[in-house]
Amino acid sequence: MPFEIPGSWEWVRLKNLVKKEIKRGKSPKYTVSSNIQVFAQKCNVKAGGIDMTLAKYLDDTVFPKYPEEEYMRDSDIVINSTGNGTLGRIGMFHDSDRINENIIVPDSHVTVIRASEFLSADYIFYVLNYYQPYLEKSCSGSTNQTELNPAVISELFIPVPPVNEQICIINKLIESLNLSKLYGEKEILLAVHVDFPVPPFWFTIEIILAIFSSPFNQ
Repeated sequence: MPFEIPGSWEWVRLKNLVKKEIKRGKSPKYTVSSNIQVFAQKCNVKAGGIDMTLAKYLDDTVFPKYPEEEYMRDSDIVINSTGNGTLGRIGMFHDSDRINENIIVPDSHVTVIRASEFLSADYIFYVLNYYQPYLEKSCSGSTNQTELNPAVISELFIPVPPVNEQICIINKLIESLNLSKLYGEKEILLAVHVDFPVPPFWFTIEIILAIFSSPFNQ
């Protein structure tokens, strides 16, 4: 196993923690405009968000080939799975990302993970981010056509705590990330305004302790 975990946790392969098979979408046929959008790798933007203004539209004639379970849903996790640069990038889709309530389907370069209702999708999302460097190294194919096989993602071991602990971990992690972001903003201000006061030493220590006191790091 990757590391030791508390006795109340267990190691479970990701394929056993999802509602639907972990797989990619289909190769789309595009059109100028329709009520169905195609989620492509470029929609999973570097900042960690989703930008559906970058999506193209699916031709209505091929839409019947998509079963309803393949329509993207709130809290679906997406992983870029083709090519250099963005391969392994992980994002989370929310209903608030939709444009005009359009139906959205993934293309063949995006792997979709839909966490079980008995888990926190946010928790799975952050654990997968921990694995991102591993995913980037686990691709196959030639230099310009590297691919991340869905089977590699499916076989990942996930440390699963009780749901209440998952929520506590996520809350603590978000708090820590917000502190880290704030500290980064202060550093930028310090670089621009040399007379800006340096953040006190305890502020840096608080960020470090907040991150490493999480049960996920024990």
